[in-house]
Amino acid sequence: MSTLEDLPVAPTEKGWGPLAARGEVSARSLRAAPIPLHGGDFSFPLAVLDRAALAGNIAAMATWCAAQGVELAPHGKTYMSPEIAHQQLEAGAWAITVASVAQLQAYHAHGVRRFIVANQLADRASIAWLAGVVDAQVWVNVDSVDGVTFLADELARSGGSVNVLVELGHPGGRTGARSIAVALEVARVAHQRPQLRVAGVSGYEGTLGHHGLPEENARVAQWAHELASLGATLYGKGLLPDGYVVTAGGSAFPDVVAATLKGSVGAGDPVVVLRSGAYAVHDDGYYASVTPHDRGADGPALRPALSLWVPVLSRPEPELALLLLGRRDAGFDEGLPIPREVLHRDGRRVAAGGLTVTALNDQHAFLSLPAGSDLGPGDLVHVGISHPCTTLDKWRVIPVIDEDERVVDLVHTLF
Repeated sequence: MSTLEDLPVAPTEKGWGPLAARGEVSARSLRAAPIPLHGGDFSFPLAVLDRAALAGNIAAMATWCAAQGVELAPHGKTYMSPEIAHQQLEAGAWAITVASVAQLQAYHAHGVRRFIVANQLADRASIAWLAGVVDAQVWVNVDSVDGVTFLADELARSGGSVNVLVELGHPGGRTGARSIAVALEVARVAHQRPQLRVAGVSGYEGTLGHHGLPEENARVAQWAHELASLGATLYGKGLLPDGYVVTAGGSAFPDVVAATLKGSVGAGDPVVVLRSGAYAVHDDGYYASVTPHDRGADGPALRPALSLWVPVLSRPEPELALLLLGRRDAGFDEGLPIPREVLHRDGRRVAAGGLTVTALNDQHAFLSLPAGSDLGPGDLVHVGISHPCTTLDKWRVIPVIDEDERVVDLVHTLF
């Protein structure tokens, strides 16, 4: 991590050009001498992270999981940031989840040593590299006999072994065995291969609902009960050890997943692990509408930590402005950016009443606004985002600001 602390920000990083061109700037230098966000040193658009919101979200989720009696392995694919991952580990996270060995390599290179790979491994080079890692604990999903055979055969060639989690899916979902019967056969075959240690069960419930509706909660609860029952069945058949892992997603439905798994697990003292990823950054849109606390259910209170400051380029029509904000800057798959406030070029700050982003092009956002608005070129619009996963991957070095909007740190993303 010391390498990242002292790594100079290149002038080619979005938003940092004016500052970095004048002299070396790094995480360590910013901590020693913070720089005002709006002091003329940064160019826009610029994504920023709110230090207090980020730290508060990490602490809130850690506290909530501890109260539920479950562990947390945050999904690192959301942010791919070693700095954020280490904050989560310092707050008590059990492991870091990744979607691929490439992501695992990025975190392993920066000191993370405990991982869940929430997918089946499907390429030889990744398996061979993983077989040589002796300083980390890794749990990998398997969801088919073919997948088990491929993984075990490749590990046999490389002389390695790995912990595997039997993944249970659902019809129409993503990965995962589509029935208990298939999952049982996967576990049985995996148990026969010396390269594999069957260590638990896994799954992802996020494709069972997107709005936190009662009927979605019921589907998630039923699936989570089946996942816990699968673990109990495998343990009863001697296919799982004491202290086996039962793990599910938990970003949109952590309340339902935690309560159901804790209430359904059987003998063997299993460890229940949530893999929530979006909670650390949260958002103003999709997750704000579905996470438990924001819909009145039991869950950690979270705040959006990521936002963007974007300039007004043009006011070509009375009710239209164009912003320098595009698909290369912000996610749009789960909703468009959400205006929060305006910083006028004369220093006035006002709430973004009546402003709506209606479309994104590659580099431009179409902003609908009242005809009487005095918004014009040179003003900045502060927008929140919806779905942090597809915004964070567009920024490699992100300023971290304090309550006075001073840049006091930075985080790197390694997508």
